[in-house]
Amino acid sequence: MKNVVVITRSSPFNTVRNSEALRMTVGLTLEDNKITVIFLEDGVYLLGETNPKVISSGEIHKHIDTLRLLKHTLVAEKESLDSRHIEKLKYNVKILTRAEIADTISKADVVIPW
Repeated sequence: MKNVVVITRSSPFNTVRNSEALRMTVGLTLEDNKITVIFLEDGVYLLGETNPKVISSGEIHKHIDTLRLLKHTLVAEKESLDSRHIEKLKYNVKILTRAEIADTISKADVVIPW
């Protein structure tokens, strides 16, 4: 089993990039990998109450729900949430500081940035 970290940092608005990254991440679970998805910078918007059809983002919530159901780890960066004044998230995720996230990334076998 590999410890895989997927980092998403792009805004979900008007792009399917994040949806595809999350879909690919769900696919990584088929190899019995331990997955951690880290939401940084504008990627933290993926964790809010969004309507994919309205923001033209592709499917987001189905992939996040699947990762949660399979008990993989979802992490939001505290500094990104604070700088964007985001206080309420749709999902119960770990909130870690930038230093804690750096430590998580350093322990990964594979890091996939999106």
